[in-house]
Amino acid sequence: GLFAPYWRSDARGCIVGMTATHSKNHICRAALEATAYQAMDVFDAINKDSGTTLKSLKVDGGMTANNLLMQFQSDMISVPVVLPQVSETTAIGAAFAAGLAVDVWQSVEDIKSMWSANKTWKPSMEPKNRACYIKGWKKAITKSFGWVEENVVED
Repeated sequence: GLFAPYWRSDARGCIVGMTATHSKNHICRAALEATAYQAMDVFDAINKDSGTTLKSLKVDGGMTANNLLMQFQSDMISVPVVLPQVSETTAIGAAFAAGLAVDVWQSVEDIKSMWSANKTWKPSMEPKNRACYIKGWKKAITKSFGWVEENVVED
């Protein structure tokens, strides 16, 4: 299925738009780009529902090591993508929570002051190119719908 913001349980993964000139490299890049498009769709829904606008996106984890993905994410959501000095924030968050519990830090503000950026990717794609990419993504998404028939059990 395809979850937020589409909520389509009949959707299935698909690869569309390929020609004989495409290679496994194109498939790998498409997989990376799909993560950025999916995040863009969720942020668009959040912005619409909340009436607020995303100012920047702080990222962490293994995929942040991919500069192409981080730049593409910034281009698709049109805001800076910011990597902290400590990219594994789940672990450091647990340490901060434990430290707060035993008074290593007195407040969340003490912890916030220790955060710093390591790298920032800023949107650099031309708006017309961005619009073209998004149009292609929206078209591809529709090709994933309708793969599950009513009253048919899937293996």
